[in-house]
Amino acid sequence: MPPEKARQPFDVPGLDDFEWAQETDTASFFFSVGAGVRGRDLLVRMLPTTLCVRCHGRILLDGPLGGTIAPEESEWELVDGSLHLTLRKAQQCEWRIPIRQTTATTTPGTAPAATGASAPSRPASSATAPPPQPRRLPALDRSAGGSSVLRDAYRAWDRFDEAGALAAVENEGKSEDSIGVTLRAGGGTAALQCTDYVKDTEEVELDEELGRKRSSLQATLNARLAQAAELKAQGNRLLSDGQPRAALERYLEGEGALCALEHARVLCSAHMVGTTDALLTDLRANAAQAALKLGDWDAAIETATAVLEAVPTHAKALYRRASAHASRDGDGDASRARADLRALLKVQPSNGAASRLLDSLPADSRGGIMVLWSNELDETAEAELSKGQSVGRPRREAPFQTKTAALSTATSAAATVSKRLLGIRGR
Repeated sequence: MPPEKARQPFDVPGLDDFEWAQETDTASFFFSVGAGVRGRDLLVRMLPTTLCVRCHGRILLDGPLGGTIAPEESEWELVDGSLHLTLRKAQQCEWRIPIRQTTATTTPGTAPAATGASAPSRPASSATAPPPQPRRLPALDRSAGGSSVLRDAYRAWDRFDEAGALAAVENEGKSEDSIGVTLRAGGGTAALQCTDYVKDTEEVELDEELGRKRSSLQATLNARLAQAAELKAQGNRLLSDGQPRAALERYLEGEGALCALEHARVLCSAHMVGTTDALLTDLRANAAQAALKLGDWDAAIETATAVLEAVPTHAKALYRRASAHASRDGDGDASRARADLRALLKVQPSNGAASRLLDSLPADSRGGIMVLWSNELDETAEAELSKGQSVGRPRREAPFQTKTAALSTATSAAATVSKRLLGIRGR
């Protein structure tokens, strides 16, 4: 229990190595009791205004303290034959002396010193020298009412309005009529900041609290980002291992981890906002792919739509939502799938996967055969979406040529049939 302030000696009869130190709320005493003394050999009695210490029945300290203490918050310990007492002051003030004691006494029938257990006696300077007296500190100046200057200073500090003083510094040179407004925008967020206006004490206290919590908030946001990135990596591994359901759970859990960042966008830097948006887009796009593998068309459409609300030209989200609509085959699904595929082909005109899926959809005015999404994802389509280019045939030429050839064949067949019918009638 070493105090912050340096120790200083104090004359106590019978104790030649007594030292003490004090803080605003504690007073600490230090003196030797003997190398062989144990804690069970000591009796320490602390009262609000007095202190008594006995060792093997011999009184080492006994007398009024220099101030009032709180005994239940005070403590002592024995360290290498030295007794350390830490007394909690009842009031924050400075003591002039540690304890008022002029002589040490012993209990009847007890020897003045025990071998290896007593404190060393103070040698007398001469046979006729008077007993040593405690060295008193200079008395403090007194103010009106009998209170010390230091005590009045403590009370003044307790009454000090810290927020009011900070507000006075903040508002220095400002006028209530001159208010500036600054607009900050970027990364999908915008914020208005008022400047050069007069703040009240409540707002100053709020600014101070936000400043203290900014570092912990930054750590929390970084932890959420790291958690979401790890969940995305886990989902990718599970999806590659053929576990789409577990992968979908990881992606959705990662999306939930980033929800807290959505509410703190105005407090985040532009870099953190961009990183969060990119990670959230990847999680939702990958969740749509996992839902397609599970055959959960509604979940695939929902997650892909969330991506497209933020990035309307996201190629993978357009293709996966179109595939989910085509596979669900409900009212209006075919037209929605066509709209997504046409939007994708505007972004990637040479995307063969989108062209093939669009050609498989029924026409607006007639029925046809629809090619549904399979649980086995088209790896060629995924490669084309990732590269942004077609690795197969041109987008529309082959279907057009196929339809033209079929029409020519049908026309020739009809002409042949007509000629045979005419020949039969002629006969």
